[in-house]
Amino acid sequence: MIVDRRAAAWTAAVAFVLALGALGLLERLLATADRPPGFDLTAQAAPAPDRPPGHLLVVLVDGLRVDDAERLPAWRALAPSSAVATIALPTPTFSRPFYHLLLTGVPPDASGVRSNRFDGRARHDAVTDRVRAAGGSAAFVAEGIDWLRRMHGRPGDGGTDADDALGAPLDEAVRRWRAAPAPSLLLVHVIAVDEASHAHGVGSAAQRAALERADATLARLARAAEGAPVVVLSDHGHLDAGGHGGHEPEVARAPLLARALGLPPGRLAEEVDATRLAATLAAWLGVPPPLTAVGAPVEALAPRGATFEVERHRRLAAAVEAGRRAERERLARRRTWLVPLALVALTLAWRATGSTPALLPAALLWPALVVGLHLLLGRPLTHSALDTTAHHAPRVAALGVLAALATGALAAARVGPRRAALLVGWSAATSALLAGAWVGLALGPWPLGPRERYLPLLLAGAAAAALVAVAITLAAGAWRERAIAAASAAP
Repeated sequence: MIVDRRAAAWTAAVAFVLALGALGLLERLLATADRPPGFDLTAQAAPAPDRPPGHLLVVLVDGLRVDDAERLPAWRALAPSSAVATIALPTPTFSRPFYHLLLTGVPPDASGVRSNRFDGRARHDAVTDRVRAAGGSAAFVAEGIDWLRRMHGRPGDGGTDADDALGAPLDEAVRRWRAAPAPSLLLVHVIAVDEASHAHGVGSAAQRAALERADATLARLARAAEGAPVVVLSDHGHLDAGGHGGHEPEVARAPLLARALGLPPGRLAEEVDATRLAATLAAWLGVPPPLTAVGAPVEALAPRGATFEVERHRRLAAAVEAGRRAERERLARRRTWLVPLALVALTLAWRATGSTPALLPAALLWPALVVGLHLLLGRPLTHSALDTTAHHAPRVAALGVLAALATGALAAARVGPRRAALLVGWSAATSALLAGAWVGLALGPWPLGPRERYLPLLLAGAAAAALVAVAITLAAGAWRERAIAAASAAP
């Protein structure tokens, strides 16, 4: 009995260490998401458009869905005199990857900017760089968030990121923008719709109120910019429950509206590839496209009569595709040794628990329950499951523990509570390790599908919580047996 108690105590300690390992895997996956790819894009300068430089106002309403945009009164008032389209977004559909893509024209697989953890300068030449190189100016106005300025701004740029930025400071920024020599870019970032959608969901009272405020800002800007080109767009949509990052239609499509003198109004039949936005904005500003912009300007949204050098964009697009293939091949080679190595380690651990092949179906129950319960809660197996950190992290931990309790209860009827706890611990650790091995223990730099990006995070987080539950169960059992033994030995 003493040996069994000591073994249980040591096993509890091992389970706790494995829980820390699962958390370490989770952090490593997140930390590697923004790794630069293993290939470079060769900068290819283009001649300036054959039109004089101009002014351009870009309004980015963060987290605005296509259907919500089309219901805004200001949008509906602008639409008859504007070109309207839908943007097709690459995954992951997070904000900072789009901010980088919007002004550089480089997709996430080629830039390495794949998550909102990225907090540095843009990795590629941007529209703002072309504007400054032409002697122009850029300004950023955002309500309490400086992500765009941190990525694309430079000392001397105008605007403000104060909490009241969309009040009087916005009016002053518009006045300065209109008075500045061309080329002049003003980028206004409206964030409240995204925040309300995350916290309360689409259609909630808070989200509707945020939409009303965004609509009022848009109407105000449309009046103030009369006569100058205006582009209104979003960086992603949201699930009804709040959340984005995946490839769901309501998330991976964004609204786009462009109004300018000489631009034919109407709805574009085809979706606009997001990689083409940077070159299109550059055309309206009368500056060359960014040096590594992959997508060519959208002719239906560009100034009338403008001509473009399309071949350079084709060469860059071909380089990106070749780079993607090379990254997939690197990941495939890594899987050929990493996955078998993980399987060998897990087989040895299986034998150490004293489990038999007959118990394997029970061991597979834990990941099945985690995934099944996750889906029953209405959450997809993509990053769109991330509504808010405060909601998502406890939910994943609860799924891991509930699946552990259910699996342990079923297994205990056959092998007893202690071996059932070992079985659950092995299952949780196995699921996390195999999922991590499948993606090469990193989320970057290779291109991964939406589910490949999210499932390792889900299983690693749930496994950490399940292993803590296993450690507590084993430690409590050892303590209880010790107490019973002590009571039996008492006179």
